[in-house]
Amino acid sequence: MADLAPGWREAFAAAVSRFAATGAEIVEVDVAPLLEAASLLYDGAFVAERYAAVGAHLEKHADLIGTDLDPVVAGIVLGGKEKTAADWATDTARLAALSAAGRAALAGCDALLTPTTTWHPTLAEVAADPVGANARMGRFTNFANLLDYAALAVPAGFAGGLPFGVMLTGAAFTDRALADLARRFANPGIDLFVVGAHLTGQPLNVQLTAAGGTLVAATATAPNYALHVLDTVPPKPGLVRVGDGGCSIKGELWRLPADGFGAFVGALPSPMAIGRVTLIDATSVSGFLVEPAALENAPDISHLGGWRAYLAAPAGSAVTG
Repeated sequence: MADLAPGWREAFAAAVSRFAATGAEIVEVDVAPLLEAASLLYDGAFVAERYAAVGAHLEKHADLIGTDLDPVVAGIVLGGKEKTAADWATDTARLAALSAAGRAALAGCDALLTPTTTWHPTLAEVAADPVGANARMGRFTNFANLLDYAALAVPAGFAGGLPFGVMLTGAAFTDRALADLARRFANPGIDLFVVGAHLTGQPLNVQLTAAGGTLVAATATAPNYALHVLDTVPPKPGLVRVGDGGCSIKGELWRLPADGFGAFVGALPSPMAIGRVTLIDATSVSGFLVEPAALENAPDISHLGGWRAYLAAPAGSAVTG
């Protein structure tokens, strides 16, 4: 991305990775039509709207320009008087064409992710070139109002020691969808490893999806665990860490929003428990475990490597003492 201050490209890349970690699919799109539309905010005939709104008032009180009225703003507003009907018609047609090109570029996308701005100008830099400084700051935002988009700015850390943010832009009236994406970004969620009835396609998987969970990946534990069949309804496996002599147990890694995770864990019945589980890649995540008391007389099926293999095995042939 051009015109980004030093460190901002890296901050944006980190934000993209953070969005991807929420389960969002990231694709690159050509935003050239949107950037061209943004230039019309300052350079096009649409500044005539400003003159139509307050131009007569500024002319009536011209003596206040420089004291009560900012001279730069006043100059932009009064400059709108010079635009002709032909200018307006030309830029309206141009904006319509750019709008169509923008819609085509974003087809199939829920939102466009861009930096909210491009730099942190000093007061001196703004004073030296007020319009240019503001146009540069709004490079990835100025098209939103002109094209009737919904947009939402989200804090995304720091760049060069100063606040950095990203903007989500979508079609008109997608405000709630953008807010949901922003919440997922602000709180990327808690990972939970499941091994039994909460696996995809199993009876209790709906509890995960109802809590806002999304599947991250199929994976397995480190080779330090045992899996038992518990006497529950519906039947569930019980995972327990045993250290040496254990097995790697297959399961799934799910990601839940913090509030969904809390509600899910709060409703978890005994003898199930949530603890730390070490995965095959040595990462440690929250995961399903079982209270030790529930393992008494619970058959060991660790040698099968997972709950699905147990369910697929002939009745009675997969259980060890």
